[in-house]
Amino acid sequence: MPAPFATQVAKSTPYDPTNNPSFITATDVQDAIDQIATNSQVSASPSMSWGKAGNANSNTWLANEGVPSNIAGRVIFLYSPKLTNLYVASNSAATFTLEVYQHDGVTYTLLTTVSIVAQRAASFVFSPVITLTQGKELAIKIGSGSAQNIIVGAIVRGSSTP
Repeated sequence: MPAPFATQVAKSTPYDPTNNPSFITATDVQDAIDQIATNSQVSASPSMSWGKAGNANSNTWLANEGVPSNIAGRVIFLYSPKLTNLYVASNSAATFTLEVYQHDGVTYTLLTTVSIVAQRAASFVFSPVITLTQGKELAIKIGSGSAQNIIVGAIVRGSSTP
């Protein structure tokens, strides 16, 4: 008669979160399943983008539908928001830096600076992800260098419920 199978509990089964693109941080299978269940309810930001037609020189704030993002940035509506990715495209292979700010219209906090070196298009995944504050606004500025006809897109992840 075969030996009975041991009952394995998900909580006691290890999970290695390193080198996975899903941002699961759990170290056991039960917590990984719980994070997946939670993340399936997590939203990504819709239409979060900034741009500037023509030349964008250093210290130029990129715009949201024509309004510079230092005046009216993209509002973060999600709970527990995190900036996970930036996507950049410009008309030519340019070298410049992008500065990502969070603000409330009065106080501006530099979150990160990203260097683009002789590229026309680039994608950046932040590790660790950048924690944001719900209700504040994101703004993008050319820190140094210049770009032509630039578009920057962002993915912000968070929950639609508190």
